Amino acid sequence: PPFMMLDCSDSRVSEQAIFNAKPGTIFTTGNIANQFHEEDLTSNSVLAYAVDVLKVKHVVIMGHYGCGGVAASMGPPPEPPLTPGDAAVQEWITPIRKIFRASTRPEIIAYRNKLASGGNAGVPHHRDAGFRALVEENVKETVKRVVTSAVISRHYGMYLSQENKARNEDITKCVEPGSALGPVFIHGWVYDVETGEVADLNVSVGPPGLALPKSPFPVVNTPSAQYMMDVRQKGAPFSLNDTGAARTGRARA
Repeated sequence: PPFMMLDCSDSRVSEQAIFNAKPGTIFTTGNIANQFHEEDLTSNSVLAYAVDVLKVKHVVIMGHYGCGGVAASMGPPPEPPLTPGDAAVQEWITPIRKIFRASTRPEIIAYRNKLASGGNAGVPHHRDAGFRALVEENVKETVKRVVTSAVISRHYGMYLSQENKARNEDITKCVEPGSALGPVFIHGWVYDVETGEVADLNVSVGPPGLALPKSPFPVVNTPSAQYMMDVRQKGAPFSLNDTGAARTGRARA
């Protein structure tokens, strides 16, 4: 497959259906709030297998607006004693809490100020600007962690060494999956469960010195109208637009 995707475990996020992708297009893994940490053997082993064995060309981190894991990180932690399940979830979302506390995004600052002044600390509305901003910042942070991971750092080093030995070849050439050693590009996207749109956050990263290609987004196609119809008929929490197309270039600062 040309793509690896790390997304959220949320039942509303089905990457194969969202992109109407054919089998064999996307190698996937997911967890609460689409996070990547090298000490997490699941996501790290999937990344290693995707890059080293499957030779994917694109690694996509895809968050989604309305993410429950992100929402939970915006409120105060629950009072002890915690069940083992609650404790595990709270530990898992701790990195997002840190992003929330340290972010300089105006929308997130405004949300923190609202909480500090005694505002509602319940579950934020899925359209709340601070909530949406934190979803995006979490994706951006995950992209950074993937880029600096041992798997990607090693791959970039090997790729650049290979290119230095063959300077007469076009360094911007895209090597197809399955061939010797091609560049791997990391992308950050956000899916809107209300509209069916996917936004490219424009935080893509590739091997140092290599020009970034145009977004690979069109390769995985547009959201499936049948999928949106099925979700609506099954009682989706949001009204999905059957004609909503997946688009790039709708990133938020």
